[in-house]
Amino acid sequence: MTGLLLALALAFPADAPPRTLADCVRIARTSNAEIAEAEAKVAQYKARLAQVQSVFYPKLSGMMYIAPINTVRGSALEKDVERDYSFNAWGPYTHIEAVLAQPLYTFGRVSAGKRAAAARAAVEQARVRQVENFVGLEVKRLFYAHLMAKSVLPTIANVSKIVNEAREKAQEEYDNKTGKVSKADLMRLEFAQTEVAKVRHQAVDGAALALAALKHTMGMSADQPLALAAKKLPKLPRPAEKLDLTDLMRRAAEGRPEWAQLKQGEKAAIALESAEKLANAPVLFLAGTIDFDWAPTRDDSKNPYHNDQFNDLSGGIAVGLKFDIDAGMSVAKAKEARALRDQVRALRRFARTGIPLQVRKAYDEVVRQRKLTKLSNKGVRATRKWMAFSGLAFKSGTGEAKDLLEGVGAYVAAKKGYYDALLAYHIARAELDHAIGR
Repeated sequence: MTGLLLALALAFPADAPPRTLADCVRIARTSNAEIAEAEAKVAQYKARLAQVQSVFYPKLSGMMYIAPINTVRGSALEKDVERDYSFNAWGPYTHIEAVLAQPLYTFGRVSAGKRAAAARAAVEQARVRQVENFVGLEVKRLFYAHLMAKSVLPTIANVSKIVNEAREKAQEEYDNKTGKVSKADLMRLEFAQTEVAKVRHQAVDGAALALAALKHTMGMSADQPLALAAKKLPKLPRPAEKLDLTDLMRRAAEGRPEWAQLKQGEKAAIALESAEKLANAPVLFLAGTIDFDWAPTRDDSKNPYHNDQFNDLSGGIAVGLKFDIDAGMSVAKAKEARALRDQVRALRRFARTGIPLQVRKAYDEVVRQRKLTKLSNKGVRATRKWMAFSGLAFKSGTGEAKDLLEGVGAYVAAKKGYYDALLAYHIARAELDHAIGR
């Protein structure tokens, strides 16, 4: 018994604030690694949009260097000049050049790139919602799986008590040699005790595993305490929730993030194709230049027609066109973007039938599991009476161990079937919420 209490304490920590299902989903939305990755993708494509927009920012390029140069006296008009290569005749040659360019117009290429990057960022933003929906569904599955295991434990404890009491009564009858209990009856009851113990350990282990998986999905470490506010699976809602399939279809058409992904994805592909087609278009720019050279070991020429690269300061403003033509590459990339657009359109056609099918399937499963849960509950009530009557009969000496074990087995099977159906109902309800994008 001590070992069971220890296992339960490990599986269901009590030193953490109790968390409802809504709490678990909220924590997962802020801490789950998959959601964080999807949000990082949004930031990545927003940064790419900023890169495209930066095309219209001023660009400054320049270069500066200092090099040793020997002394030369004289100008370009003189026939003979004096050259001095002695050690003391060397000096610095300084060169500075800079170009400040402001793009003015790209003939539509950058505009198309901005549309493509903005649409792709919107795709990733919709994907964040999609990942959040998947994570929320996984949290619900694990939450209910944990409660399923906890719900079975009281039933196991009750059955264990009945079997143990019957085993003690049978041992007493057998020791007194009343002839009412055989050795085979004792072995049957002992076997029942071991089976109940096995089911109990499986339930405890299953609860602990589901809780560990729930922590992982919520972005919690394994050693962090997590206690759930609910102690067992919630019963079927009463009155029954009214679900209208037509309304569910409409909500899925409006709320599923996949629709936004497909819409923005097609926009991005079309804009990207346009940008690649314009890849060979020139860039119209306004530029200012400045060049400065200084060499004290060279005489300066005052004639502007002389190419004097050693002592000069020049600059100017110009309007120009910059070309970077690679026709083969631009055509290939445009075809790639067109293929991407066709893929998105094919996915949209698939989603037009696939999403309604998913909604209908989830709706039908909710209805079916609700019916099965009600039927299973009737079976639980019947087998509970069967087990109780056979237990009393065995204790009073008017019944056999075989009848008691059959009643216990039927009750355990019926109770498990009820919780299986109830778990399936709650998961189906969660999948229906996911199917409509809630």
